[in-house]
Amino acid sequence: MSITSPIPVLHGDRGTELRSEGEGLLLRRRDDELRIPLVAIARVRAERRAVTIELTAPAGTEPTEYGVTDVSAAAATAFADAVNAALPERTADEPAVDGSTLVVTRSLVSGGDGEDGEDGEADDARPRGLPKPAKWATWATNGAIAVLAVAVGVADRNWGRGIATLLLGELAIGAVFLAWAGLMSVWEGWYLRRYGITVETRQVYRNGTDTNAYTATDGVTRYVGGTDKGRTVRVAYHPRKPGTAVVLTGLGDRIGGLILCLVIAGIAGLIAWGVVALALPAFGG
Repeated sequence: MSITSPIPVLHGDRGTELRSEGEGLLLRRRDDELRIPLVAIARVRAERRAVTIELTAPAGTEPTEYGVTDVSAAAATAFADAVNAALPERTADEPAVDGSTLVVTRSLVSGGDGEDGEDGEADDARPRGLPKPAKWATWATNGAIAVLAVAVGVADRNWGRGIATLLLGELAIGAVFLAWAGLMSVWEGWYLRRYGITVETRQVYRNGTDTNAYTATDGVTRYVGGTDKGRTVRVAYHPRKPGTAVVLTGLGDRIGGLILCLVIAGIAGLIAWGVVALALPAFGG
């Protein structure tokens, strides 16, 4: 029995990855990967931010277990529920086999040899927008800049300075908004990568272009953009708000995005200092 319900990909500590694949699970660790068929699994346990795969074992013997730790608690629960629901039914009098004999292990060390052993649809997924307090703060700041520009023009009797203050102030607000939005996006990516549910997308043709679709645990299909050099795109979505999702990128891209946000924040600070330097002389400063 294959796993057909939406199931997350679990990313644990030390690069460990656990995912469904066909009629079983694929557990990839630093030095090897294990293909665990469903018939070899007795149950999957989710304990906070850890998942344990318990294999079948004959009566009186200790079952073999594999674990993944430091994963999203929501993803761990969704993963365990989906796998347990897909396990084959067993009768009470059916003798249990040693599941460890059915696991196929392949070495990932260079030079090592292998060892045998339809849903509903929703709109495009998107990150959370600017929260309402931040929107009100933006409007209030725009109003304050307008009042300051008028005050500068009246105090200095030079409306050119007032207009320059208004334009430079609006530029500063725009730069601050870009920096804030970028930093929020970086934070959201970090949060969803750690606490969200990670799934792989599938490429579909929609609205005249190729896009990526994923199905969340609520059974609804959503769409995201983004590419990963020809590989399958992975997204992480919020467990309680499946429409809030981010495309997972590499460490280099994340560091580059953070640096860009900090640069924009620095530019915003310089522009804000310019607004102060322009406005102060009008008041005798």
